[in-house]
Amino acid sequence: MEKRITPADIAAMERIERINFTNSVSGLKGASLIGTRGHRGTPNVAMFNSVIHLGGSPHLLGFVIRPLSVPRHTYHNIKAKGYFTVNLVHEGILKAAHQTSANYAEGISEFEPCGLTPQYGEAHPAPYVQESRIKIGLSYEEEHLIRANDTILMVGRVVEILLPEAALQPSGHVDPAAYDSIAVAGLDQYYRAEPFLRLAYARPGQEPEKE
Repeated sequence: MEKRITPADIAAMERIERINFTNSVSGLKGASLIGTRGHRGTPNVAMFNSVIHLGGSPHLLGFVIRPLSVPRHTYHNIKAKGYFTVNLVHEGILKAAHQTSANYAEGISEFEPCGLTPQYGEAHPAPYVQESRIKIGLSYEEEHLIRANDTILMVGRVVEILLPEAALQPSGHVDPAAYDSIAVAGLDQYYRAEPFLRLAYARPGQEPEKE
């Protein structure tokens, strides 16, 4: 039986139930750690489930930051330094990655208490997560206020990508499942990514064939 849920029903839910429902009903998202560096040089890392591809020419990624009603270290660090990294979470670092969502005080790096290692390259000052297998370095490009709820869409331009050579397939695809990358529904419900089916490029009047 299909159940109909209205905005009024959602508003009537208990707070935690409402948070879990609204964050998970839209399906699986990639689990990513975003690395930044504060104006005093302190490295910061935090879990996000909102990273999205915005275009390939130039190569842009975006993610959503909650309202600035309280300090948002990731936001302020990006504004201060102009760079950030996206690091895919895999099963081997899942618990450490989840722990980064704890409310650490400003000036404390989440890397050390969470058991993660900052890794720096030559392209920019933001830290990668050394333990991640697929890492993307970005420069701050622009931001957009979503007036409906005061969240902010942060947009970055890709400056480099670090990944195992074997991850890049001849077709250009990168297979996150081959490196145990994790998907998340809501804020705390994690799933293994497994390849299921690849279909040929869609054309009108042509049934997609398995590749």
